[in-house]
Amino acid sequence: MLKQFFKAKIHVWVVLLVALILVTATIAVQLGWLGFKNPFSHKSNETENISVTVEKTLPISELNGLLVSTDRVIQSEKDGWPLIGGKRMLVVASWNVRLGIDGSKIKISADEDKKSIEVRLPKLTVTSEELAKTPHVYDQSGSLLDKYSPQDVLDAVNAKSDEVKSDVLKDKDYRQQATSSLKETLSAVINGAPGVKGNYEIVYVTE
Repeated sequence: MLKQFFKAKIHVWVVLLVALILVTATIAVQLGWLGFKNPFSHKSNETENISVTVEKTLPISELNGLLVSTDRVIQSEKDGWPLIGGKRMLVVASWNVRLGIDGSKIKISADEDKKSIEVRLPKLTVTSEELAKTPHVYDQSGSLLDKYSPQDVLDAVNAKSDEVKSDVLKDKDYRQQATSSLKETLSAVINGAPGVKGNYEIVYVTE
């Protein structure tokens, strides 16, 4: 009976030893200790690495694609009594409006099978707007007691600011030019990342 006990105990130890060897061999293959690499693990790491590498090269702030210079003729009128109130003004103002994107919202994903890098661009926005020069007053009239002041001119110009930004952002040609410029800039940056140029196709997706 004692002999059978020792035989059973040895059998259990053999089974445990074989299981340990199999587990160790599996881990060794996964980590490449034996000179072999798991192809699926390698592909996943390579995909992750190229995505991370590309993301590190991207700008994290605003990225401008197009500068638009635009003019507006502004007519401002205020009613009043003759001689003691009422005035009218005609002003031409020029703006510089920039279209671009938030660089921190660019999404990158790599496909090793297709050897492509997908770049998902956020929505195009107005990144800045500023007066290109001092507004020019072409004509103004008013009562002797109620003339236009410099502040009146500034208020009239500022009242047009949102309209100018909206018009530029809605313009199809401006949007196409800005997007094309952004893609060109980003392609140059991405292709500058190690291992990208000549090995991956860059595919853009816009919102």
